[in-house]
Amino acid sequence: MTWKIEIGTAVVFGIRDGSVDRDPLEFLIGSTPEALAGYERFLNADGTLANSFSCYLFDTGSALVMVDAGFGCNAPDGADAGDMPAALEELGVSPADIDHVVFTHLHPDHILGSLDDHGAPFFADAVHWTLRREVEFWRSGTDERSVGIARIVDALDGAGVLSAVEEPGPVVPGVTTLAMYGHTPGHTAVRLASGEDELVIAGDVTFSPVQIHYADWNVPFDDDKPAAAATRAAFFDMLAESGTAYLAGHYPQPGYGRVVVTSAGRSYEALPVQQVG
Repeated sequence: MTWKIEIGTAVVFGIRDGSVDRDPLEFLIGSTPEALAGYERFLNADGTLANSFSCYLFDTGSALVMVDAGFGCNAPDGADAGDMPAALEELGVSPADIDHVVFTHLHPDHILGSLDDHGAPFFADAVHWTLRREVEFWRSGTDERSVGIARIVDALDGAGVLSAVEEPGPVVPGVTTLAMYGHTPGHTAVRLASGEDELVIAGDVTFSPVQIHYADWNVPFDDDKPAAAATRAAFFDMLAESGTAYLAGHYPQPGYGRVVVTSAGRSYEALPVQQVG
């Protein structure tokens, strides 16, 4: 599945890389059947939670920017994942056309697609952006996945395409990273803008719209759970106050909506997209 959203004179293509279904009571830490009652619209018919894997192509008009890379060519055997390369081909975009890759963070489902099946950069001519603190964390060996992720980081660095910057901020015109620490030490959201229009790519700040109501519900992959919960609450505060739309790559696809405030409190409003593939 590929879909299109126009912002100003620019275009964002949402790309489905894959999906997995999870037990929400196990995945959303702190959830209960009673608390989930009334939110069945965010679950599959069998009560499971669709955990999508998404990445995004932003055409600014002067540059092509990928936000995250999915599993790509390195999807685990048997997994419903790895659709990103075929989706780009359907859009008529070659990996060599990509000018920049911006990682929200360096978990495998966001970075594995940045290498081809020979271990070389898939987007060979692109600058790959992340925060130095994120790189240092994965090179430190403190997480059980560190060796595999550090190997990918080192491959990008060795090829001369990695740019690890000190602080979040502007990357290229129309693309700005925002500090959203907690899920990982250097996790960022990404604001895309064109003219007066903008949207925010949430990365892994949130995995389900239910978290708008229960921001303290973490997921097992949140590295610093108190920090992740505080960041999530602040993120929804920001969206509710500004009215800015957001894309959440792990929501049931397309995962495009906004946080609205009514007399009953905050809720999720899905926004329309144009399906193109």
